[in-house]
Amino acid sequence: MYYVNIGDDDPLFLEQITQEVTKILSDDHLVEGRDFKVASFSEPGPLYDALLTSQGIHQLLLLDIEFGGQNGMELAKRLRENDVDCSLVYITAFRDYVYDCFGTRPLWYLVKPVDWEKLAEIIRGDYRETYKKNYFNIKIGGRQVAFPYQDIYALEAVSHRVRIWLGNGASRDWNGSLSKLGEELPGWCFCRCHNSFVINLAHVTELMRSEAIMDNGAVYPVSRKYYIPTLNQYFAFLKK
Repeated sequence: MYYVNIGDDDPLFLEQITQEVTKILSDDHLVEGRDFKVASFSEPGPLYDALLTSQGIHQLLLLDIEFGGQNGMELAKRLRENDVDCSLVYITAFRDYVYDCFGTRPLWYLVKPVDWEKLAEIIRGDYRETYKKNYFNIKIGGRQVAFPYQDIYALEAVSHRVRIWLGNGASRDWNGSLSKLGEELPGWCFCRCHNSFVINLAHVTELMRSEAIMDNGAVYPVSRKYYIPTLNQYFAFLKK
């Protein structure tokens, strides 16, 4: 799910921008509560706590610079120091801070009144670049599930299903073929190493003629047929 957080102490503007962001994503046929979630905060403390305690699931932060008696850039700096790496867009009534904010690695700086078309362009671009490219979205049991690519270690064909193996040893099953599902994964890091297996090269620590050893200790088979193509793809991956 694509999580957007908004921090602004003007209640009318906060309500307006929350509605606009929801409309932007809904107009792209995304479903609120399934494909995306928008959370709004009128005070810095709850926003900071929400981002810090749930790192890794938040994709975009729209932040006022003069926010609840605090400097939004200082808040962003604290978040960056604590490895919160979501995309950041400042939205403010003041142009004066534009050259002071670069240390927090913002994606954009918007001045109020907001150009909603520009905001839509920014959000759609961020969704494509930082979320859609990094998450594998699939329907399982009637629900849309998003797996970060980095969490997927292997796909295994099992009795007309595909078992998705995750780094913690857990797995989820999807009804369908390995070939079809494998085509939807980025080829630069996912590799067919066996008739029944696709592995994530980002987690391979040792590649041998008959097996691939992963960084979580899992071992997946490599067939004779796929060994040379897998080896070539692995070398190409290591060069990136």
